[in-house]
Amino acid sequence: MTEKRSDYQRKIKHKKNNGLINSIKAAFESDDNDGVDVNPDFTRDQSENNSSVQSPREEQRREHVRGFKLRKAKEQADRGAKTEQQLSSEQKGLRLKRKLNTAIIILIILIGLVLFALFHL
Repeated sequence: MTEKRSDYQRKIKHKKNNGLINSIKAAFESDDNDGVDVNPDFTRDQSENNSSVQSPREEQRREHVRGFKLRKAKEQADRGAKTEQQLSSEQKGLRLKRKLNTAIIILIILIGLVLFALFHL
């Protein structure tokens, strides 16, 4: 006996909904059992990792990078302290209001997407 068209469409729709739900679930599941197969030609030897001899040029470069990062962090901290002192309470209020408005808009969009997913899919 052949199935009716409505039964067939209902079955297809059910499969599609389950497929969507399963794909979403699979995206958030973490399988820690899956090991990464690494080609031994691309792994480093222990002797390479333990080498403590570095060229003076490399040490100078690392010191320069550390110094640069420290200077940059100090400048940002000084700039942040100055801007907070200069801002009046009115400006702080306006900035907070703008952040609140964007948070409300994002929340409304997310609620709309959830309702769309519930009733349309």
